[in-house]
Amino acid sequence: MQDLSIVRKAVSEKRLLDVVKALSGYHRIQASPMYREAAQHAYKVCKSFGLDVKLLSYEADPDVWYLQSKMFKEWSVSRATLDLAEPALRLADYSAEAMSVIQRSAPIDRREKPVDLVLLDKGSRREDYADLDLTDCFAFIRGHIRDYDWVYEKGALGVVTDYIMETPDRTRADLYRSLTYTSFWPIHIDGEPVRRGFVLSPEAGDALAARCRARLAENGGRLQVKPYIDAALENGHIEVVEVTLPGKDEKTVHLSAHLCHPKSSCNDDLSGVSAAIEAMNVLNRLIKEGRLAAPDHTVKLTLVPEYTGTFAYLSDHTDYENGLGGLNLDMVGGRQTRDYGPITLTKTPYQLPALNNELGMLAMEEAAREATSFSGEPVALTNHCVGLHAGGSDHTVYSDPTVGIPCCMLGQWPDLNYHTATDTLDVIDPAVLKFSCLTAAFFAYRLATLKAADLPYLFAKQEELMVTDKNRCAAEYLDGKIDKAMFGSVLYDLKAYYTACCASAEKLVPGYDAARDARHAAELFDGWIAYYGLSDDYPLDRGLNAVWQRTFAGPVQRFTDFKARGFGAAVDALEAATQGFEPALHSVHERITYLIDGRRTEGEIVRKTSLEFRRDMHAHVRALLDFYQAVGLIRPAES
Repeated sequence: MQDLSIVRKAVSEKRLLDVVKALSGYHRIQASPMYREAAQHAYKVCKSFGLDVKLLSYEADPDVWYLQSKMFKEWSVSRATLDLAEPALRLADYSAEAMSVIQRSAPIDRREKPVDLVLLDKGSRREDYADLDLTDCFAFIRGHIRDYDWVYEKGALGVVTDYIMETPDRTRADLYRSLTYTSFWPIHIDGEPVRRGFVLSPEAGDALAARCRARLAENGGRLQVKPYIDAALENGHIEVVEVTLPGKDEKTVHLSAHLCHPKSSCNDDLSGVSAAIEAMNVLNRLIKEGRLAAPDHTVKLTLVPEYTGTFAYLSDHTDYENGLGGLNLDMVGGRQTRDYGPITLTKTPYQLPALNNELGMLAMEEAAREATSFSGEPVALTNHCVGLHAGGSDHTVYSDPTVGIPCCMLGQWPDLNYHTATDTLDVIDPAVLKFSCLTAAFFAYRLATLKAADLPYLFAKQEELMVTDKNRCAAEYLDGKIDKAMFGSVLYDLKAYYTACCASAEKLVPGYDAARDARHAAELFDGWIAYYGLSDDYPLDRGLNAVWQRTFAGPVQRFTDFKARGFGAAVDALEAATQGFEPALHSVHERITYLIDGRRTEGEIVRKTSLEFRRDMHAHVRALLDFYQAVGLIRPAES
């Protein structure tokens, strides 16, 4: 493969950090004037680098759908405060901390007419507050706002919350002085409550809760607060920044990063934005200077409001067949202390066989040549790894088989300050950010210039992935987590997947014959299957023989959007049927959706999903298919 060390020398850590710093001053809420200002700033940065850049605009109107994503109104906010009436104390101030106001809060002005603050300290279950009247009050809740929507039905004007999302890697105590990024997502149905609210740190919340209890103990009374929010919700626009590095044809390599999130948020995801801009800047400059050959294929970068902008962009740019692959950069610059994990290449889904993961691995290895050992061998200074496909960002839209653009994600987890007010500039390590930028640059340029002579490098990395997948499954079997029937059928499924990946080389290099590579992949799996004495015995429910065809492109972003189309009962039925399911629901729904292709039976979808998630998925698949039938997103396949 071509030596690209010239790219490493051209990337500037200072430019990378400067872009993060400049953009972190904008309160980048999706569909807002503040986000628009950030998009305009990013556009000007790209323009100053001499890049071919456009600022695209899409309607932010609840009557508009982009693919299967319903839009929402533009939100603007200028001032907001929350004051304790007695004793006089400011609890929240938008001008000091933008995250202290729940995003998309409705306006209110009770500065001259304070309202009662009611502490809800019995948990989030409505039945535990059966006799409570919240009319003309603010509810002080200690959990996630979605668990307390019922307070509006009891007359509440708004909420105050000190909730912190806890994970196995972080606790409320770890973020005691931070605030959680909190937002109201509209459903646009009749009777939808008018929501508004404020966010406190756990420290401030504990102090306020103590005051509430003390007042109640004194005289059975309540504290009063003065909420003020000068905000508006109205039809507007969202913006997408599109940067193009032209190639010799219309085949396209996609880079993506999301520009949204509250003011001061840096690793999420200004790190991805900065890394992607610098990757395009360096490639463009080196090509124009004649130090890199012009690419055969076009490279496009989109800076978007997460998910929303990608749905809008792909509804407007439907030449999916030209997409060779993509890399989505989401949280890629955090300092790698105990609080920040490795830079991880999240693989494409098994439902879309491709060789893009292998190319991503090569790009990461190339970026990791950051130092040398005593023997002169390259040594990595940045912790990095490869992970299984997971949802949660824009790569899942590209990787939907109806779009068909295999898109990996470069990300970072754990992240101590994820979605909090302490995701600030000090968490960014310019060296880690440079590593991610180089990975993106190497990936994009290699894919845009790929030749037949490069494919053996990809097949060598594919063998690593096959061994890793086999070893993971063997460990699950040996540890007693799965039985022999599931072990065998998983390996048979992986064999089919990797041989299909070999065949996908034809799209990357037309005319390439991958038959020999596919035979090698199959022989490796056949050897493992024989070694363990396995068969393809996991049961197939042949009674589930209906075959469904999707009537839509791209995944479904929010199932609650369909309440606006009159399908509230179907949404409620799906939520009830999947309540308490352990894996992240968006990943489960996504995989099932990917498998609906007009050829597989329901039984085959159940079987494949069960093998991937290592558990019986009958009920979950059936619930999702019932929902899709009810809302008209699938129909019987034509015979």
